[in-house]
Amino acid sequence: MFHFDGPGDQFLAESAFPYARWRYGCADSLLGSGMGGTVVGALARSLFDDGLLWQWIAESPADRRPALLGRMLEERDRICGFLAEHEVSCPNLARWFVPLDGVTDLTGSTLAALSAPSLPAATELLDLFLASSPERSASSALIGGGVEDLLKAARGMLAMSGLRGAVMVLGHAGHGNLLGLQSTMATGGAPGHDLRADHEALFMHVAAVGATVTLLGVCAAVPECWPPEVERAGFLGTVMRLTENVVAAASAVHGLGDPKPPVGAPPKVRVKARTRSLRPEALVARGDVLPDIGDASAVVAAVREYEGFVSSWVTSPWAHGDPKLASVLAYAGAHSTFATVMNAFDDHAAVTSVFAARMLLEEAARFTWLAQDLEDEEAFVQRFTRYFDEFRTRRKKTIALFTGNGVARAAATRLFRMPDSVVEGPETITKGRKPLPSIDEMLLLLGAPYPEPGWLPVAYSLLSQVTHSTPIGLAHMARYRDGTLSAHDISPEMLALALDVSCLGSARLLGMSGLILTQGSNEAQQYALGLEERAMKVHNTARLVHWLD
Repeated sequence: MFHFDGPGDQFLAESAFPYARWRYGCADSLLGSGMGGTVVGALARSLFDDGLLWQWIAESPADRRPALLGRMLEERDRICGFLAEHEVSCPNLARWFVPLDGVTDLTGSTLAALSAPSLPAATELLDLFLASSPERSASSALIGGGVEDLLKAARGMLAMSGLRGAVMVLGHAGHGNLLGLQSTMATGGAPGHDLRADHEALFMHVAAVGATVTLLGVCAAVPECWPPEVERAGFLGTVMRLTENVVAAASAVHGLGDPKPPVGAPPKVRVKARTRSLRPEALVARGDVLPDIGDASAVVAAVREYEGFVSSWVTSPWAHGDPKLASVLAYAGAHSTFATVMNAFDDHAAVTSVFAARMLLEEAARFTWLAQDLEDEEAFVQRFTRYFDEFRTRRKKTIALFTGNGVARAAATRLFRMPDSVVEGPETITKGRKPLPSIDEMLLLLGAPYPEPGWLPVAYSLLSQVTHSTPIGLAHMARYRDGTLSAHDISPEMLALALDVSCLGSARLLGMSGLILTQGSNEAQQYALGLEERAMKVHNTARLVHWLD
């Protein structure tokens, strides 16, 4: 139940579980679909973070629930910072900040919002979770018990050996990078599309428990939202039993066992100093709230035209010799992730499109940075080395996190093993290596041809509101029209933005990787130009809805 006349933090708390249930359903629907394998990992990571957040809020709901309003204002201020730093205009900023009007007060101008505390960062929540030494225990004996007892048992289901390493694997998938795309390297599967069994099991294990812990945390934080026609104890008991079934089945496949007893001092909790200094633009006056009258239908029509051109030419990655794995995954992964966007945005899986769009945008920025100034061969070789050093380092660090937290090295290495058909490259990391530039720097390079190049860092931040389940993201995943709340409906602004960057990102990835795979064939050149031209048409239409650039 939603209480439209209650405080903002109550409504945001009541929205958390429907949003979690939606994402879990979307992740489950992608299994076996032949597309969007890494998007499952992205959805799972967001559900994991939600679970950590809501078990923390449930420990002291009265004190911690208002922090949802604090985070809303801090995220708004961060977006305002991007707009100012990159000199980006956004005439409908009030609409981005308050997409729901008439439900509750989300302007941020109330005393409750301005005095609200801050939420811990995701790293701090993970540290706090691990420091609490959760233990795996069956919940069957607790069925019918209190929410607190069920929550403790559910937290135990999230505990596994090498959890920090598992979180990194989820993160690789969520950012759509080279290591994440390697989750799709299943024996006999299609690169970029399917999921290897152990990663799929890990993703769904985390997703199921994250959704369950979110449900229990919400029950503790806003018990008044429970629908009176549903018997709570029986429902929660069934949820716990079904979650245990998922955990048991998944653990048998991914092979990460129960957590080992802590050795030595408790894990250190990394606490980030919190100071709040809000820009005036982060607050929205009641009279400045804009009506929900946007329409993305013209954007959809342009995207359909782009989609038709995407499928007008394909090449086999192996038609011109033995290709590099990175090129194969970029090409196949872009096709798979874009197909996920197109198969999800106009139905009840619209949230999946936002996750996929962000992944396409991020990987396109990396590829654009890598392939700039090809005439300067020495500089290109240096960037090429930095690119692959980055992911060799990430792989090494992830394996170390597994082995340092109770997972045998053989089991940890097995999670990164490629099929026998793949010839793996060297694992040597350059001494004194330089990390990749920040995502902002690479997005600015991708946005260089636009009137406001900085619009892409702002777009990335806005899409991240959905992937990180912030209050802003929650509000954009619902519509309130004619007195009816549609909880699984995307705002026209967020839809237009997701479709826009999906075309931009996929055009760059498909065009560049197609040229690489065909050694610069004329067909690939014409295809790349056609993709960019049609993606720009989408942008010119979409900017009239999302109002960036």
